[in-house]
Amino acid sequence: MVLLFKPALWSLSFLALICFVHGGHNSWEPSTRFNAAQDGVAAILDKRYFIIEVNEKQRTWPNAEIKYCFKDAATKALLLSDLQMAKEKWYAQGLPNRFKYTEVSQTELNNNRARVLLITHNDAGRLATTNGMRALDPADPNYRGPTMQLSNREDVGMLDKAANYAHELGHAWGLLHEHQNPAWWGPPYATAGFGEFTFNCQNLRDYAEVAARLSPEDLAQACIDRNAAAAAKFSGAAEYLPVRFGGLGESFGFGGDPDMASIMLYPSGAGGLGPAARNNDGRMPVLLRTDDSSIPRNLDPSTKDVEGILRLYPEGQTPDPKLLNEPSNPKSGKFRTLYNRLKKDKGDC
Repeated sequence: MVLLFKPALWSLSFLALICFVHGGHNSWEPSTRFNAAQDGVAAILDKRYFIIEVNEKQRTWPNAEIKYCFKDAATKALLLSDLQMAKEKWYAQGLPNRFKYTEVSQTELNNNRARVLLITHNDAGRLATTNGMRALDPADPNYRGPTMQLSNREDVGMLDKAANYAHELGHAWGLLHEHQNPAWWGPPYATAGFGEFTFNCQNLRDYAEVAARLSPEDLAQACIDRNAAAAAKFSGAAEYLPVRFGGLGESFGFGGDPDMASIMLYPSGAGGLGPAARNNDGRMPVLLRTDDSSIPRNLDPSTKDVEGILRLYPEGQTPDPKLLNEPSNPKSGKFRTLYNRLKKDKGDC
């Protein structure tokens, strides 16, 4: 299919000329999950689930077990019930019970920060989770270990707390956004692909703020290029636009269409202008199919979502990762020297 451009839906500046993701839009997931300069990508466009590429910089959880700790007792009391429902959604869709979540103490969190998922809460509607288990990075000394930011607001994302948290659990296991697979986009968004989506950049909630500080040319570029959107701090666009080569992940499987049932797929209104509440989505559509059909709010993981996780964690084949910051990695000495030098230069926090 060829990507359709609808003049009525695009800004005049775009027509005159012709998002960095840790997890999403300001109205759902802030743009801190991916960084094309940090993460490796496999240039594979075979379609289906979209997952991290396992390497020295990012790994899966050892023995398919996520060790986690809530920031404090109040955070646990606020999030525990809906987070448990989110876990059950994955098991109900076929995720084997060998995939485990183990709560650990604050002491273990402090002593082994790089291997424990820290769960926090905010009232701003932010949801974001580290993809899998990232290595410490000399270029990002503020990163100490995997995090999951959750919010109990139901006017963001899927407009459902448990579904939003299930989406974040997908990221924790290593799934990427289904809609950011370049296989589903055509020019000018991706150099190859099938053009399955129409992207309405001007419907994003943060579009006006970004438009006020960028030139028309830079705004147009930020609406088609995820790296440009990230550089411009246009998080809404950066969390929709496809990953470019030199980015971060792999997709597997052949043929078919995007997994429209994936919980890793943003619904059309996510991050869009307009009011929203549980079961009442009045947000303007940001992403549509090229036939103008809307992308639904998927409240449960799909079969393909589960298959993607199973691909990352073959039974009996999830060894303890040797990240760059691990002493068992032969490159850890050089890494530590560089990390400590940059940490000293930039200051501790």
